[in-house]
Amino acid sequence: MTDDQPRHGRADSAALALTFFSLGITLQVLLIDRGASLWNALAASTVIWSATSQFSYLAVRDAGGGDWAAIIAGAVVATRFGILATSLVPRLPAGAFRRALASVNAFDPNVAIAVQQADERCVEREFWRVTAAMMGGWFPGIVVGTFIGNVVGDIGRLGLDAVFPAALLSIIAGLLRTREGFAAGLAGACICLALIPIAPPGVPIILSVFGVGAGAVYAKRHIGVGP
Repeated sequence: MTDDQPRHGRADSAALALTFFSLGITLQVLLIDRGASLWNALAASTVIWSATSQFSYLAVRDAGGGDWAAIIAGAVVATRFGILATSLVPRLPAGAFRRALASVNAFDPNVAIAVQQADERCVEREFWRVTAAMMGGWFPGIVVGTFIGNVVGDIGRLGLDAVFPAALLSIIAGLLRTREGFAAGLAGACICLALIPIAPPGVPIILSVFGVGAGAVYAKRHIGVGP
């Protein structure tokens, strides 16, 4: 690797693992507090492995939305993983199996580091380094969170009820600093606010995704993106 490529060292791996460990604990405590059984909560987080999608699901449920509205909200948030996989896979060494395996593990941190590498081997190596750090924190975290979920007590008193909206805001904060991201966010917020008085709980959040159209229009007109 050249000097201008981002390096994921041991300190970075430790910090990322600790972050995902904390996130896993928090998510499991929230799931159990919201009525999920221990084994259902553990199975869900093992299979889904997407904290933001599960946070979205919980946010809609807490707002009074039904199961389907909550599931769709989580699915909308998860669509970004397909975009991430699309940007990653062409940069990997040839091989259907290795590319398929990487695509189902494409998340924000590992793709962000991997796609900045100079050659295919470095892309693959950095991708799996970051993935290992994430997994090394997430899976122990969800196990610990599952089995302490019933003994934590009032999560509102501990402030854990604020974790999932804070996590969602942290994800979009970087995008809002760009003009096209701000345009999309503003349009989505307006859609959501307009629908809150008339639509069932959860539906305004789902339909606010169409605010991305404003960002696309802005990018095309002012940044030259698109045909």
